[in-house]
Amino acid sequence: MVTVTHGPITQAVTATGTLKPVQNVQVGSQVSGNIQKLFVDFNSIVKAGPGGCTDRSVVFQANVNQAEGDLANAQAALELARLNEARTQALVAKQNSAQSDLDQAMANLHQAEANVKIKEGALEKAKADLDHCTIISPIDGIGHSRKRGCRPDRGGESAGAR
Repeated sequence: MVTVTHGPITQAVTATGTLKPVQNVQVGSQVSGNIQKLFVDFNSIVKAGPGGCTDRSVVFQANVNQAEGDLANAQAALELARLNEARTQALVAKQNSAQSDLDQAMANLHQAEANVKIKEGALEKAKADLDHCTIISPIDGIGHSRKRGCRPDRGGESAGAR
């Protein structure tokens, strides 16, 4: 009598040729600068989402901080321009100031409003650049190549935006 057991069946197949991935994705940086830390090497498992590489975030965080300060400064100048325009308008109404003074105050107010919009745009750009400092993989897979001399054991390597 023979005992029958359940278990995996192993079959080996030997073949020659070139393996090609089902899906091949190239990821890169939208901003240029030094790579702070590289988490992916040859044949390492990559999960979809952030975590492949962090890229010069200290510099870009400083840019965000500066843009926030520039915007706050522009908003303060806008507030002062509004006060000056209202004050000059009251003086012109009482005929204690010339119309040209009111024209100048209104022009200063419009310039201050435009400057706030410019600084808001600069802040949005700085925040977008900071967000692009982390390279995000769109799929799960295995890292198979690396360009521009990136090495996970050395910081300060360069990455170019494409």
